Amino acid sequence: MRFGYTWHKDRFRKDRPCAIVLTSQESGMVTVVPITHSYPEVGEEDQSILIPEDLCKAIGLDQEANYVRVSEINQFTWPSDRLAPLPHDQTRCDYGMVPESFFVEIRKKLAEIVRAKRMKALKVD
Repeated sequence: MRFGYTWHKDRFRKDRPCAIVLTSQESGMVTVVPITHSYPEVGEEDQSILIPEDLCKAIGLDQEANYVRVSEINQFTWPSDRLAPLPHDQTRCDYGMVPESFFVEIRKKLAEIVRAKRMKALKVD
């Protein structure tokens, strides 16, 4: 989905693709990770997952390298005024679903980051 994501290090908000990684029906909280073109910082390569080119094409991301950054999250209450329309389709905010195997890869990396106490989380309501 396209979302007004706030980066942890500089508190800069930017509309960008994000992946929903956790939802709570009870609280309405949604957790997202950002998708970025930026290559991981030196020493942080294990905190990002390169999205395969064919998957980028299938879900409507541009054809530049796209990385899921799993070292930080934004959490918000659904629905949110931070949802943003797609650049190529102003009637939608969703890019589509990633395959289950890729989603499992994201969740495994997130779990590793949480266990290592390296997760940066921001509540952005």
